[in-house]
Amino acid sequence: MSKRIFISSTFVDLQDYREAVQKVVRQLGAIDISMENFGATDERPKDECLRLIQEESDIFVGIYAYRYGHVPKGDKISITHAEYEGATLASRKRFIYLVNESIPWIPAYIDKKEAEAKLRKFKDKLKANHICQFFSNRDDLAARVAADLGKHFSLQDLKNVTPSTAKDVDELDPTDLKTIEEWNKHRKDIFVHNRGVFLVHVITPSKMKGQKFDVFIYLKKNRDEEDLSAVAHAKFFLGRYWGNEIFEVQNEGDYIGLSTAAYGPFLCTCCVTFKDGYKLYLSRYIDFEMESVFK
Repeated sequence: MSKRIFISSTFVDLQDYREAVQKVVRQLGAIDISMENFGATDERPKDECLRLIQEESDIFVGIYAYRYGHVPKGDKISITHAEYEGATLASRKRFIYLVNESIPWIPAYIDKKEAEAKLRKFKDKLKANHICQFFSNRDDLAARVAADLGKHFSLQDLKNVTPSTAKDVDELDPTDLKTIEEWNKHRKDIFVHNRGVFLVHVITPSKMKGQKFDVFIYLKKNRDEEDLSAVAHAKFFLGRYWGNEIFEVQNEGDYIGLSTAAYGPFLCTCCVTFKDGYKLYLSRYIDFEMESVFK
């Protein structure tokens, strides 16, 4: 998978922040595409920036503080704003980071009057269209970018299955739970039975013709600090639209799951085999309830 990251921001006020992000991008084995290639000024060539986004980038990282950026003569929006719009038109995956407004900032790097109003309108648009991350300092920003890109890369590397042209455990089913203690015991029994492993999914708008969403289905421990090292492999069954095929995924030390594309919701069943031979059957209804968020 290609990993070319376009880093967009104003420059003078965010130079240190950009350097921190560039560093983590390279540590993740990706290539950073950034304004430093043009001599590092806010008055960079807009057309070349837009070309790089459209032709040489796969992911867009937008970082915004209190400056709207340079507006070229005859234009209505800044180059920084135009880069975001270019990434949107090119259907690039966009990660958006806004400064935490409770954090003190150098007054000389805070826009006033017309630029401030334009920036506020732009930020309102970003907040309406994205789940934005808010950063407090350069290290905080770098950590957030590393986490987001790392997860994105891992999901993209999941085994992909294309739609083609087991029995569930029931011994834990409660008969009649009445007290809080009984409900809590039932929850605990599920965690123990599952060994803390659950099936989760993420959806994003699909680029595949005839499909609505790309779907990422993978195993996850109930505690983030725990890994899946005890799992040997997992088998996934998606049903007849995938040719009634059973997809086996080995544990190679990262995500254990697969990706596919679908037009409508479906049921995924999964058999997880642990290294000690224990088998766990899981199921996940892959719903599209988040569809409205992408409109």
